[in-house]
Amino acid sequence: MLLKPFKILTKIGQEKNTPLGSIGSVLWGFDMLLDVLEKTRKKYNIEKRDEKDKNQKLSHLATCIDHAHGLFSKYYKLTDETEAYVVAMVLDPRQKYRYFFDNWERKHHAGIKKKTETMYKEFHIDDDAATSSSTVDSGQSKKRKVNDDDDDNFDLIAYRFGKGEVVQDELERYLKSPPLSVSTKEANLSFDLIAWWKVNETVYPTLARMAYELYSIPSMSAEVERVFSRYYLEIVY
Repeated sequence: MLLKPFKILTKIGQEKNTPLGSIGSVLWGFDMLLDVLEKTRKKYNIEKRDEKDKNQKLSHLATCIDHAHGLFSKYYKLTDETEAYVVAMVLDPRQKYRYFFDNWERKHHAGIKKKTETMYKEFHIDDDAATSSSTVDSGQSKKRKVNDDDDDNFDLIAYRFGKGEVVQDELERYLKSPPLSVSTKEANLSFDLIAWWKVNETVYPTLARMAYELYSIPSMSAEVERVFSRYYLEIVY
């Protein structure tokens, strides 16, 4: 049972053209495997290495768990060097910040928000399509006030839906909307993130651009290496 989660996540990481095979799976994958190692240690009462005891002899399983835990911790820390891993998870409409708030210590929450906002500013589209499509702009509202008696300038949209409201920032609107609820395990596994962002691209144009770029980055190099190997074989043979 110890190796089963490793097998599952390794296969997921090698998936081609799916969001599960992207960097959006890296952080929760690390969390899951580190949790598996800790639970295995507790379940079988496996001793930990005592750095002060130079003559300590560990069992083979204890040595393997320590080695695996050390490697995971090393590479996990490297994910802090970029915003991409965090933002890729935030852009899953089923999660947003919820995963981090539920599973990470509170001291990390501010950093998660900062990384998300930093990448958003880098991608931000000034002329937010959502603003023009979902609300009345301030120019129309002012025009209506000045020309209330002019039938040629009658604002049908403003009349039907009221005065234009202050539009929230695109990222703020996305985060304040409730996380998407997917009812079954099967539906969650087959959920197509790219398709969701295509449907919602006009509402969140900047975030959609971010999602397309991030979900195109594979979580593992396995598929890239396979493509390279096939190309090499075709050229040589």
